Amino acid sequence: MTERTKEPETRSAEGEIEVDATAERVWRALTDARELVRWFPLDARVEPGPGGSYYLSWLNEFAATTTIQVWEPPHHLRTTWSFDEAAPTQVTDYYVEARGGRTLVRAVTSGFPLDATWDGWVEGTERGWTFELRSLKHYLERHVGEPRNVAYLRRRIPLSNEEAWRRVSGDRELAPWLTGGQVFDRQASQYAAVVGDPADALFRVSVEPGGPGTDQREIVIWLSAWGDHGKRVDQLRARFAGVLERLFPEGSAP
Repeated sequence: MTERTKEPETRSAEGEIEVDATAERVWRALTDARELVRWFPLDARVEPGPGGSYYLSWLNEFAATTTIQVWEPPHHLRTTWSFDEAAPTQVTDYYVEARGGRTLVRAVTSGFPLDATWDGWVEGTERGWTFELRSLKHYLERHVGEPRNVAYLRRRIPLSNEEAWRRVSGDRELAPWLTGGQVFDRQASQYAAVVGDPADALFRVSVEPGGPGTDQREIVIWLSAWGDHGKRVDQLRARFAGVLERLFPEGSAP
């Protein structure tokens, strides 16, 4: 009797990137709170080791203190995630592999339900890893040790992805950041590039799902700049906030 292969009960979203840095240096960026805020969250706290804690926060809109399940420096870190009490717990694995002086980094978030209502959340997580891992690479290769200043703006909108993106992509005030630069991700719902204002900054605009089971969307603008160039971010934060209010008057703060 042929044994039937068990169907998966959940699914995952992942991304990977090669970084010109040692595995030990990458591990430090993944596990040191002072390093994490230079490329990933806006606030972080880490109690290292198996059974320790891993806290990441984005303006307290997304925040969680999670448990470290695997701590194998400098190769494997696993943490649990649950940003929403109604959502099942996800697990994020970071795999770090040395490759002749360079390092391959892979991030895998698993535990997403198979239900179609989670499709947008899975796609959004994959887009997020594309941007965040590029941010890790950018920091370690070009700005290591420098403080980062971030403009992070979100607006909840009752619009389709297509309509939200039509407004963003056609806006003249956003045009300088949506054209030129070094583009590393261009999709129907996300644009991400290395831009010149501020110099050598990372810019991202995306349309994200508001959560499983809802028709709401969120428009997100993210700008990261390091060192002295970060001083320009505060001016641009206010400017981008005005752009979002003008483009999406029917929207609201999260």
